Amino acid sequence: MFRFVLVLACCQAALAQGYGAPAAKSSSKNYQGYQDNQYYQYPSQYSGENSGAQYPRGQYPSGRDQSFFGAKYQTTAVLAAKFKNLTRSWKPGSNPKPPAGYRTGVNMADLERTKLPLGILADVEDLVLPDTFDAREKWPECPSLKEVRDQGCCGSCWAVSAASTMTDRWCVRSKGKEQFTFGSFDLLSCCHSCGQGCRGGTLGPAWQFWVEKGLSSGGPLNSRQGCHPYPIGECRVPGEDEDTPKCSKKCRSGYNVTDVWQDRRYGRVAYSLPNDERKIMEEIYINGPVQAAFHTYLDLHAYKSGVYRHVWGPLSGGHAVKLIGWGVENGLKYWLVANSWGREWGDNGFFKMVRGENHCGIEENIHAGLPNFHRQGEAGEYFAGYGYN
Repeated sequence: MFRFVLVLACCQAALAQGYGAPAAKSSSKNYQGYQDNQYYQYPSQYSGENSGAQYPRGQYPSGRDQSFFGAKYQTTAVLAAKFKNLTRSWKPGSNPKPPAGYRTGVNMADLERTKLPLGILADVEDLVLPDTFDAREKWPECPSLKEVRDQGCCGSCWAVSAASTMTDRWCVRSKGKEQFTFGSFDLLSCCHSCGQGCRGGTLGPAWQFWVEKGLSSGGPLNSRQGCHPYPIGECRVPGEDEDTPKCSKKCRSGYNVTDVWQDRRYGRVAYSLPNDERKIMEEIYINGPVQAAFHTYLDLHAYKSGVYRHVWGPLSGGHAVKLIGWGVENGLKYWLVANSWGREWGDNGFFKMVRGENHCGIEENIHAGLPNFHRQGEAGEYFAGYGYN
């Protein structure tokens, strides 16, 4: 039996609903439900969504559009030709969108400030990890593990990959008995402390929003799936993100519930992971995929196969993805990664990235959380003060 411990040294406020309250007072409400693990609560650096909205509804600070670095290359095939002789462990090639059409969206400068407390699995000293692991094979009862989302023309990778990871963990932790597709709309449009919507965000606040406010369901663009299907498609103007959609408390017309609060589901605890290859692997092996942020360079936009290692090009931005496993290819250790650039990009939407070197910062910005199956559909504080339409 594995135990789970939340650890952090520096504090400002308690990790729970109602920041500033003593930890012991709020832990019973937020961390209920799981009897198989023991949790210890420690203070957090991040003050949480309850500290107030950083940005008024729909009014995000203007700034330079993301991912314009590849605008001079009209296709990824042309881009790949610039450095194909430099790669040793992976192959670049042609992907359907132009390089500038693959958006990033993590505000890297804010990651450390908004990082959640460390979560460390205890009593795992005797756990034997396989050389190769794929979450899709361990949990075949969870179809979301095989899905690849597309963030479209929006710097929303931080929201899209978070919602995808939450969806996987909802299924994994219930052993396939609970299936719920978390949409990224609420994070993108309603979590003001998460960042700037389509102009970028961070991971920690997104996971804490899941715990405090919950998320509604949502399918892909133009689908009739969930409360809020994803609202943004491909770029109409190359290199320019679409506007962030306005926050709404109403589900789409024809859905089985009207109000968002009736549909939302919650996390029970959210946390970051240490910059430790073994600890990250343990977390994935036991609890399912995790969300990771890293520095993305232009060459990744042309990835097709193999184990990615940055070899050429400028920084194109901070990007967030989902780690679903690991392995070894031609003697090189890798992470198995689900991207949010659509199924037609890369290796059917997935890619492999060098493991154990914190390459591009992939191992130093990891977040995850556990679901709360005993809480749903709570109105009231969810909409208070956030100007929902």
